[in-house]
Amino acid sequence: MKKGLVLLYIGSVITTIVSTCMGIFYSSGGIPRTVQNIYSQAVTLFGDGVYVNDSIMKVGATKGADIAVLFFALMLICTMLFMKNKPFVPFIQCGLLSIMLYASTCVIMGVTFNRLYLLYLLQFGCTFFAFAISMVDLLKKESFEKNVYDKRLTGTAIFLIIGGCSVLQWLSYILPVVISGTPMEIIDIYTTEPTFAIDLAIILPTTIYCGVMLLRKKMIAYQLTPVLLLLLSGVAVCVIFQTIVQSNLGIVLELSHFLGLVILFVALGIIALGLNIKLLKHAK
Repeated sequence: MKKGLVLLYIGSVITTIVSTCMGIFYSSGGIPRTVQNIYSQAVTLFGDGVYVNDSIMKVGATKGADIAVLFFALMLICTMLFMKNKPFVPFIQCGLLSIMLYASTCVIMGVTFNRLYLLYLLQFGCTFFAFAISMVDLLKKESFEKNVYDKRLTGTAIFLIIGGCSVLQWLSYILPVVISGTPMEIIDIYTTEPTFAIDLAIILPTTIYCGVMLLRKKMIAYQLTPVLLLLLSGVAVCVIFQTIVQSNLGIVLELSHFLGLVILFVALGIIALGLNIKLLKHAK
């Protein structure tokens, strides 16, 4: 790994560890308070720590993601220190960086401005460029045994397409607002939800493209597939911790939301992990 890329990895890991630990553990001793949003709705803010001015639901999701992303950052360190010579490591590193980049984007765009904002920007910049450079390097080479590129991997391709299409459930939140003009049920004090944009504008077309290219046996798809599968597994881990933290904060999801937002993503993550293990056994 080139020295400049190593520095980006280190910068990404350090800033991620600091920001997530501050999000998880820092407390200012504050208490929840209720405010009125621009739609004249009463919203209860968390009132404490880094996310003092965020809604309780947002804090539950963000703190849960912080726990998961902290774990992934520590995993990235382990790959750099102890697994450098393993042939599957570049895929793991790109996948971990994709999860960290996803979470970083949600933080700089989805939570209220706080005193860690410059740290968030540094975290986002290091992670973005580390991921971009690593992906470019990964897509340039053949990383699997020759016979793998001769297989269509139909099951994995169909799974990627289905997994990507799972984010279409966000339209059930978006379309009623677009049609009626009424405020979104879960908007709280925010103007938008970055998860919707990332999933529908980036994850959905990327997974469909990768699935189709796998069916056509294009090399780029074989290189991209393990990264997307790890991202799906990472999302499942984040969803689990988000649900646990939100539950501890007194937020109880309706059954339909629980099935769609938790069970579905966790099931996809488990399947993605199994497919990834099977595929990475053939890395050379």
